[in-house]
Amino acid sequence: MSRFSVVGPIHPLRGGIAQHTAGIVGEARRRGHDVRVVSYRRQYPALLFPGRTQLSAESIPPEAARGAVPSIDSLAPWSWIRTATEISRARPELVVLQRWHPYFAPALATIAARVRSAGARIAWLVHNARPHDGGRIPWGPLLTLGMRSTDTAFAHAATEEEALRELGCDLPVHVVPMPAPASVTRADPRAARTRLHIGAEETVFLFVGHVRAYKGVDVLLRALGRLREPGPPWRAVVAGEWYIDRGEADARLSEPPLAGRVSIDDSFISEEKLADYFAAATVVVLPYRSGTQSAVVPLSYAHGRPVVTTGVGGLAEAVVEGETGLLVPPEDVDRLAAALQAVRAGRTFSPEAIARAHAAASFAPLVDAFEAIVRPSLFP
Repeated sequence: MSRFSVVGPIHPLRGGIAQHTAGIVGEARRRGHDVRVVSYRRQYPALLFPGRTQLSAESIPPEAARGAVPSIDSLAPWSWIRTATEISRARPELVVLQRWHPYFAPALATIAARVRSAGARIAWLVHNARPHDGGRIPWGPLLTLGMRSTDTAFAHAATEEEALRELGCDLPVHVVPMPAPASVTRADPRAARTRLHIGAEETVFLFVGHVRAYKGVDVLLRALGRLREPGPPWRAVVAGEWYIDRGEADARLSEPPLAGRVSIDDSFISEEKLADYFAAATVVVLPYRSGTQSAVVPLSYAHGRPVVTTGVGGLAEAVVEGETGLLVPPEDVDRLAAALQAVRAGRTFSPEAIARAHAAASFAPLVDAFEAIVRPSLFP
């Protein structure tokens, strides 16, 4: 058994990173490790947060959130020092710090320096080497602040490893595919369609996740408008809270050919409703303009659904072309429309390949790697 400290958001905070933290902690505790979770008391100040709330609507926390300590205030340096002191007192053998936006770099660098001096090993889990938004801001040293050659870094895509090298990182970087929960609650497709008022014969295109400019929902809507008529019935669902203005999208949806065929669920989607959306979907669409990777791909596989996605970042690495999904160039409306038309016309994928992709996308390899840092003699 080893002692780990995992630094990152977790319930009651919401979002993909919080779910990622829970996945790591759940797998490590399942193996018998002593895991301490250090979370945020305040992540983003309200002025910088584009959504409605940073808190989960789920009243029952996941088991992995048990004992989590919400001690980091991103705006209070004294909390960074106190957090580092508390972590050091627990004498962890490995401290895993999750990076996804340079805004948090000063806090994480302060914590890393202090726990490193107390003898703990440091592993950086880099979700995004560069931020999705604010690409024109000269983040400079914040992008690698706190990282040392004696540390170890993990990324979920080879393109992110390349990005870290371009930023001058000289520490070991290991690529571990983006994981998804080992098990999800699947809904019955027919019952899900009934609850969502979707016809049994309709082809359903699903976009899921926060709607931000880089995710290309506007590209998806233009592609849907180019589907050939007449043809088999189809419907599209955009499920997720909008972090950008909806005006242009609403205007498109009020007129043919999208009127009555595209629905928007502008909210943070509960796990129960998310299961319904995946069950009802024929294919999940990720029309991203740019990106590093997305947990939506392995989550789609967990629900047995293929994907149509652009070949950006690690998304291309997660798709077996023609078997688990289709790849199209970013911002290519015609190619995206052709891929959607193929699915509408009956294009099928391999359930076996999707199941294999899901089995490979677990948290086990990541925890294997953490164990290898702490107990290198046990690994070849």
